[in-house]
Amino acid sequence: MTAPKLRISVALCTYNGSRFLPEQLASIAAQTRLPDEMVVCDDGSSDATPEIVTEFGKTVSFPVRFFRNPKNLGSTKNFEQAIGLCTGDLIALCDQDDIWLPEKLARQAEMMERDPTLGGVFSDAHLVDDRSLLLGKRLWQVGLFTAGRQKKFRTGKAASVLLGRNVVLGATLMIRSDLCHLFYEIPKSWFHDAWIAWMIVLYSKLDFIRDPLIQYRLHVNQQTGTPLLFSHQAPLGARLTKGKREEPAKYLARARELEILHQLLVTRRDPKSQAVLPALRQAIRFFSDCGTPYENYLLRISRILRNTCNYQRYENGWKSLIRDLVLMFVPLDDQPQRAVGK
Repeated sequence: MTAPKLRISVALCTYNGSRFLPEQLASIAAQTRLPDEMVVCDDGSSDATPEIVTEFGKTVSFPVRFFRNPKNLGSTKNFEQAIGLCTGDLIALCDQDDIWLPEKLARQAEMMERDPTLGGVFSDAHLVDDRSLLLGKRLWQVGLFTAGRQKKFRTGKAASVLLGRNVVLGATLMIRSDLCHLFYEIPKSWFHDAWIAWMIVLYSKLDFIRDPLIQYRLHVNQQTGTPLLFSHQAPLGARLTKGKREEPAKYLARARELEILHQLLVTRRDPKSQAVLPALRQAIRFFSDCGTPYENYLLRISRILRNTCNYQRYENGWKSLIRDLVLMFVPLDDQPQRAVGK
């Protein structure tokens, strides 16, 4: 028996996106399976974005519902709003500056129609630059969603993969709308895609398609892809200096994010939430240890070494451990010499 076709909504969030938006909209209009509606939430653009969306709506066969925020919400709250306005059974999240490959919606919807227990599906992506030229790398390659992590993800250990890093890019994600009640009130410190991924993993099932289904654009003005752009282009010395300045704060921010998730799950008291709490606490300790200030060399070295096994669980194994040790000795122009142990 053929699975019934479900209605598809596209949730697109825009903000001053006129440079790249036409190419993204054209790729949606070129889908082999068109959406049943598009919901566009604009976060107060001052460029031609509203006019571009309005003109696009006149050229396609599906309705384009445009909402303009009276005040800027930020990307996470804007996506939360857009998801809530969608009426389809399936919701494909959409960034304003990417390019969808023609079979994206068809392949993801078919997978979810075939498996009613599937709460979401995401994919890999080709990386492109601001001229839409392929960079010769894929998102999972630079984002470290390795074959080993993919295997763990599909064998009941998706939560352990997410403890280390978010491997789910929202721009590639399709979700089932009857799970949307889980996504409301996304914490301010979280990106929407990371939070949604956690909720689906905990309370439904999340799967992936290994093939790239979009071209993910890297450019200096985007919110989340700039680190990938920097790592792709910057020389080693610049990467080390940047790492010395930013890594401890990133580790501590990750610990705080997981603490927020831990607090929420403690209050829910359901079996699925309680099962992940010990692993959450272990990950929080690891990221807190890694955020130890560089000024205290002995303490930082001891904490790095005692987390040797955890670098394999949550980071990139020996490579990350060695990186954190090396960063301790990278000089900064504005950093005075410190005494060991001070």
